[in-house]
Order: sequence, then structure tokens, then C-alpha cells
Amino acid sequence: MTPTIAKSFALLSASAIAVCIISYCYSLSGISVDGLLRWGFIVMIPVWMIMVVPMYVLEYPRSREISFSLKGFARGMPSWVAPCSWLLSFIAAVHVLWLALLNGLGVPEIINGQYVLDSRGRTLKVLTREEYLKLTDAELRAFATMMISFYFVTMAYWWLRKTSRH
Repeated sequence: MTPTIAKSFALLSASAIAVCIISYCYSLSGISVDGLLRWGFIVMIPVWMIMVVPMYVLEYPRSREISFSLKGFARGMPSWVAPCSWLLSFIAAVHVLWLALLNGLGVPEIINGQYVLDSRGRTLKVLTREEYLKLTDAELRAFATMMISFYFVTMAYWWLRKTSRH
């Protein structure tokens, strides 16, 4: 991988982290974030995959080891990278668990102009607008923390990795 591409990936990852932090803060404002969440899924996951696949290809066969995703990717980087990755993953997991506790088996939807907690086309609960906003905000925060965790790994790899390959 050329240094220019590696630095471009690092910059793109850092930009994605900044967008996620801003989105997280925005979700705390109480303004509806429903559309923002959907576009985030559509754009951010494929972009992350474009950056993570070359990592695994460049690190093959080490990337096949179970320990690669825990700390193998951080080989040759500062010692704080792997623990920081673990902490971000833990924070994302807590947000996802909190979201699961709030939502139960459903997801907040607007069906026929009514706010509901929906599970595969079955209405579990009718929600007030405030409850709906609370749940969509929690969804955005969970998604943002997951993306921060994912993009941190690619940012660290492409920015801090000192190897002859890039």
C-alpha cells in the first residue's frame, strides 16, 4: 500500500470519527435524528469495509489468528492503541446493551403517522413522540459509538503503523 493511500485512509477514518462524535453530541440535543441514522448506516459501513479489507490482506496470514482483532493489528504501534481499542469497543457494547434494554424486541418506527415500537411488522407498543425521539437518539448513540470503535482501528492502523509495506 502506498504511503499516500495509507494516509488518505487514516484521514478518512479520523474524519469519520469526528462525524460520529458530532452525531453523538447532536443526538443529545433532542432533535429528531431518524434520517441521519439511516444514511449513516448506508454510507459509513461500506466505507469502513473498504479500509479494513486491505488491512487483513496486508497482514495475511497473521490476520487469520484470533488474537489479530484483539491486539495483533496494533503490533508496531504505541502501547496505548490496543487498550484504547478495547475501551472503545466496551463503550460501544454498553451502548448497544442499553439500546436493547430500552427497545426490547422492537425498533422505533413511524407507521401510518403513529409512533410505535415495531417487531417485524407487529406493533409491540404505541409510543409518544418523546419516547420515539428518546429511542431514535439512543439508536444513533449506539451506532456512533460502534463506528468510532471500528474507525479507530483503521485510523490507528493506517496512521500509526510503522512497516515497510506502507
